[in-house]
Amino acid sequence: MTLLERTRSVLSSGGVRGLVSSGRAFLCHHPLLVRVVARARLEYYRSVGPYDALADPFTLVSVDPNEISVANRSIDKYLATGAVRGGDWDLQTTPYEASIKHRSVEQRYIDGKAWTETDVYGELCRRIDEEGEADGCFSRDDLERRYERIDRLYESIRNRGYDPTKQYEGADSRIASSLDQVCVSIGRDGDLVFCGGGNHRLSIAKVLELEAVPIRVVVRHARWQQRRDHVARTGETELSSHPDLKDIRQR
Repeated sequence: MTLLERTRSVLSSGGVRGLVSSGRAFLCHHPLLVRVVARARLEYYRSVGPYDALADPFTLVSVDPNEISVANRSIDKYLATGAVRGGDWDLQTTPYEASIKHRSVEQRYIDGKAWTETDVYGELCRRIDEEGEADGCFSRDDLERRYERIDRLYESIRNRGYDPTKQYEGADSRIASSLDQVCVSIGRDGDLVFCGGGNHRLSIAKVLELEAVPIRVVVRHARWQQRRDHVARTGETELSSHPDLKDIRQR
């Protein structure tokens, strides 16, 4: 779909409000902007140091989806890419599988319910009625198209596996980006904290009991970065099985 066609489609379904929402999402999630910000951040860290194991912020890491059990959605999964942060953000989490989107994926693909019978459908309808937009949808017709895309996503992953190089047709039609992966940040003790992006892909992977999914690491806690640096300096094997230390072991 060309930019003009996308603009016409958004205007027809969401009007000016939809165009503004889509424009904001396009700009904030544009791969060029995200990469420029992340590369500048990486160069800054290298200049102030000392860091011995700064990771490429765009290299995907393979993890067991069941290891992702908590979430903190306050982290900007695009503009925070590559950040090293202290603080208690990794303790301010909620159970991932208690989220309305995950529950609804289970209701759809385990319980066999129609999307219209799931918890998330009613919530998105309410938001559209009250706010005019929800997750890039501006009408019930948009919602129907959204869940048709997710059903195709489920069938694709079930029949052909999870391919991180494939440009999956996401639930949010405002975003079409190579950076649109399952996004995780890493807490002080190495906990994998879901921070948005790929909600349905992660939940589908859990439902299908996949052994591994690729993730994009957004933020690393400062204490976890210190552990990475320590392993890089000493070769210590503590936590050597952690997926975020694999790049260090391969050096």
